[in-house]
Amino acid sequence: MNTTKQLFILFIIMMVSEASAEEISNNTCLIGYKNSNNFPIDSGTSTSLTAGSIEGEVGKQLKIKNEIKITSGNNTITGGEAAFDESGGIIRVTKNLIFENSDALIYGKEAIIRTEEKTALIQEGDYQIFSVPARGVAKTIAIDSNNNFSLTDFTYTTCTALDNSWELRAESMQLNKDEGVAKNLSLRFKDWPILYLPYLTFPLSDSRKSGILTPNFGSSTKRGIELSLPYYWNISPNMDLITTPKYMDKRGFQLSNQFRFMTNKQKGETRLDFLFNDKQLNKDRTYISHEQIINLRPDWRVSLKGEYTSGNNYFEDLTQSLSTTSRTHLVRSINLDHYSDNWFLNFGMDNHQILDDSLLYNERPHRRLPYLNFSGLWTLKNTGINYGLNSQLAYFNKNGALSGGRLHMMPNVSKTFNLNGIQIKPALEIDLTKYNLEKDFNEKTPNLSAKRAVPIYSLDLNALLKKSWSEGIYTQTIEPRIMGVYIPFRNQNDFPVFDTIQPDINHIQLFRKNRYVGQDRIGDTSKLSYGMTTKLFKTDNLKPILSLTLGQTHYYKERKVTLPNELEKNNSSSAYLAMMQWNINREWSLRLGHMWDSDIGKSMKTETRFQYKSDDAKIFNFSYRYRRNMLRQFDTSFSVPIRDSWNIVGRYNYSIIDKKVLEQFIGVEYETCCWGIRAISRKHLAYRNGASDSSFSIQFIFKGLGEIGMPIENLLDRGILGYDGT
Repeated sequence: MNTTKQLFILFIIMMVSEASAEEISNNTCLIGYKNSNNFPIDSGTSTSLTAGSIEGEVGKQLKIKNEIKITSGNNTITGGEAAFDESGGIIRVTKNLIFENSDALIYGKEAIIRTEEKTALIQEGDYQIFSVPARGVAKTIAIDSNNNFSLTDFTYTTCTALDNSWELRAESMQLNKDEGVAKNLSLRFKDWPILYLPYLTFPLSDSRKSGILTPNFGSSTKRGIELSLPYYWNISPNMDLITTPKYMDKRGFQLSNQFRFMTNKQKGETRLDFLFNDKQLNKDRTYISHEQIINLRPDWRVSLKGEYTSGNNYFEDLTQSLSTTSRTHLVRSINLDHYSDNWFLNFGMDNHQILDDSLLYNERPHRRLPYLNFSGLWTLKNTGINYGLNSQLAYFNKNGALSGGRLHMMPNVSKTFNLNGIQIKPALEIDLTKYNLEKDFNEKTPNLSAKRAVPIYSLDLNALLKKSWSEGIYTQTIEPRIMGVYIPFRNQNDFPVFDTIQPDINHIQLFRKNRYVGQDRIGDTSKLSYGMTTKLFKTDNLKPILSLTLGQTHYYKERKVTLPNELEKNNSSSAYLAMMQWNINREWSLRLGHMWDSDIGKSMKTETRFQYKSDDAKIFNFSYRYRRNMLRQFDTSFSVPIRDSWNIVGRYNYSIIDKKVLEQFIGVEYETCCWGIRAISRKHLAYRNGASDSSFSIQFIFKGLGEIGMPIENLLDRGILGYDGT
């Protein structure tokens, strides 16, 4: 009948949750409303009305009473009474008004629906959104024909019913499919106002929206009390800017800017941090960085990277991350890259800004102005023979040091044979290197046109063996490997050292042909490297129960080639290398790494790590690191629930040789269904001279809304192994 057609408009208007998530949360902290699923869910475009009685004259006014239920598709309205003025197109639903679908629930005192304008007004609405989950109240909820919402005296929280630990309040709020606008917005915690904004806009879709981000605050001994309030500016769909004003009690006012952009062919990021008149140094402090990648063509790319600071101690004074305070130099580079199926070309230049004044002169990097790298690998058709070339042409420069050009070429040829599961790979490489050096008056000038030609012979054998145990319950793999390498001696004492070091021996270095990293030295050798890795699995689980790796290198002659100030190596074999990972059970694991020098009968390096991680989120870590004559450190960390909702976290990292704490922190976490708090007291090594910094950080978590305070979770993820769930 005509009444039914008019009532259908009601449900088109009142699809409140169209902007909500598609799935209902299974969070155990659901608010105490019950979402009824007893009504038909998807009845197409049909609308049904049931009621105890309908009175009145068709075409004028109808009174609908007693257990009213109107259903259209996924939406249901129930109420005690309703009046329909057909002449004015107004429907008024009163008494026990409930609007419900799979995503939302609204209790209201009264609903007024204007069928001609296709609008609805709900008075004194009490709502719940299941997908967050969240709940709140509003004095009025107005919905227009485009499904835009206007709310007055609005509240929002993710806390359970009868729990208002935190609450967002707004005098008014407008919502459309893309964005929301709130006026006189306040965030209250335990009924205490902690944040107020006279005006706020926020996105309701995946599109980005300009606005204020959550503030950060904390304190440290070197910066004092810190407070920052980032602002996000969505300049365009492919461009944005984060501006962060930051106040540091002991330093002053800092303004940080992070600009990002992206197009079809390029992307980049620029950062500019400026501290106005550092209170402790009485001068301005600046940090600038820029990174950019430009795709000229699918196979051609330009990359830029540059950094600058106004002082060597910028990161030590103004940051707290170990990854930044420990930096010794900044890189500035430009590169042009070309990629193909078989070869790669790279042309570039790089320079550096030294941050660590304690670096010895020979430890400081050379500039490369410019350099050209080329590498390629091809296969002879129908032969399986691989041949390739690795090469570099570079000019090295450093003030007060030997400078000049270096041409390095290394053609290679190899072939892999498979014999009954054993791979055999013979290879031949030829190192061709030539220098064109400039005469330097500060030191004894070496051979200005030094050159070498050194063949490198190698034979690599490896296999993968499998065996089942206990009637197929367990599987064991054994991977043996043997590599023989011969490199004849070439005198290189008059060669410069631009970019070459001798790395620590490890399982990767064990099977490298050249014992040096870099191209200024090719170490003479006649050696046989051998090793084995074995793993034990449950057949139905890819994570090994036990993994064990052993390896060593045996030398058949003395090595004569050395770097400056390096002693000749006369030992007949390298140290023994061993590594073990044992997952004892679901909770306990043990990792061991050890290097034993049989020539002196002493340990050279040891790493040990125990971990306990239970299903109820208890974590204990203990590790010990030893390197002969260099370091002895132990590190312990934990995360322990002590009672419902409470958790204690901590770390203690200590250097035995230096008799100094490298990092320590202790903290507490409290978490409920709708909010949480983290507080951390930390002391850590912050300066290269050994000085430490102490800090206190606090972070509030409002679930379904965001976080306020320092990003403590990043510190815990780094400092407590397994805290992030891995």
